[in-house]
Amino acid sequence: MRWGWMKAGGLGALVLAGLVGVVVGVVGWGGFNTAMEATNSIEFCISCHEMRDNVYAEYKTSPHYQNASGVRATCADCHVPRDWTHKVIRKVQASGELYHWLVGSIDTREKFEAKRHALARREWDRMRATDSQECRNCHSFGAMDFHKQTPKAASAMQGAEKAGKTCIDCHKGIAHSFPDVTAGHRQLFAGLSAQAKALALKPGDGAYALTSLALYAAPPAPGAAGEGEIAAATPVTVLAAEGGTLKVEVTGWQRGSSAQTLYARPGKRIATVKMNAAAAERAEALRTVTDPETEQEWTEVRLTAWTGAGGYAATLGTLWDYGARVYDANCSLCHALHPPGAYDANAWIGKMNAMKRLTRLDEEEGRLLLTYLQSHAKDSAE
Repeated sequence: MRWGWMKAGGLGALVLAGLVGVVVGVVGWGGFNTAMEATNSIEFCISCHEMRDNVYAEYKTSPHYQNASGVRATCADCHVPRDWTHKVIRKVQASGELYHWLVGSIDTREKFEAKRHALARREWDRMRATDSQECRNCHSFGAMDFHKQTPKAASAMQGAEKAGKTCIDCHKGIAHSFPDVTAGHRQLFAGLSAQAKALALKPGDGAYALTSLALYAAPPAPGAAGEGEIAAATPVTVLAAEGGTLKVEVTGWQRGSSAQTLYARPGKRIATVKMNAAAAERAEALRTVTDPETEQEWTEVRLTAWTGAGGYAATLGTLWDYGARVYDANCSLCHALHPPGAYDANAWIGKMNAMKRLTRLDEEEGRLLLTYLQSHAKDSAE
């Protein structure tokens, strides 16, 4: 009898413990979920001035905040996954932002603007990796009535669907100000320019043009007319140094009877020198080869000329690092980057002509970028 009571009592204790565990679990789960949802609120997101004074102020001027339909997309709608697993992962990742808040990484407008592109790029990459899932919670190609869109928008949307693009490929900067994607590589170039001015080259040294440099037949006097220019990344050998100018030797390839442009390699239109007839007349022919693909003759020539002394880099790797930075910053705005080796050197010319107008690159930056891509193309990779 006593043994039976003890067994019944033990079972009752187990049941009671189980019930208590369930209650504690439910309360704990509910509390955790409530706390997590609280961190999704706009009030929580703008509780620090970094967000309130910067991206929130921009968001309030966008259609995602106020529009004709009265539907508002909040911070969490765009930046937090809805499914439980990925939501928890995102929250854990976001906890790292608390550290940067504590140390004041972006506690001033100047600090925020300096990091805006890096911060935006991180979010663009995350959204591209998830196929813009947060966007697709509200928008989808299947739900679009293309007849109610403008012809331009309908064409772009249908083209994007066929090409397998994701929302963030085309819709950057729709809720927040667009970052200055050129700031980083222009700051890098400013540093390279300072190094170039301090670089003391002497006869026998090899160097690479940092930017387009004017060519002269003799040491140039102020205001002297040039005979052409050397393109960025073109290798030269220094023959003489005189009063802030250099006499340099350049070798390149002329295509057929086109004597006034030199190229880096036969068969590949990677322009290195453009010159007038007088300079072309001075160029010394070295050898002639026939391009097996086009059966066109290419002649290697050597040209000597004078340039300014402050526009060279000591290593080519420095220029390629800069070119890669320009490419990454500017050409990932509308799609994932194609590796330079995705196309032939000559094919990159058409690609650049079509795409440069969509960037904020100036003429010199565009030329260097084209040279970088052509020099790393699948038929001329170094």
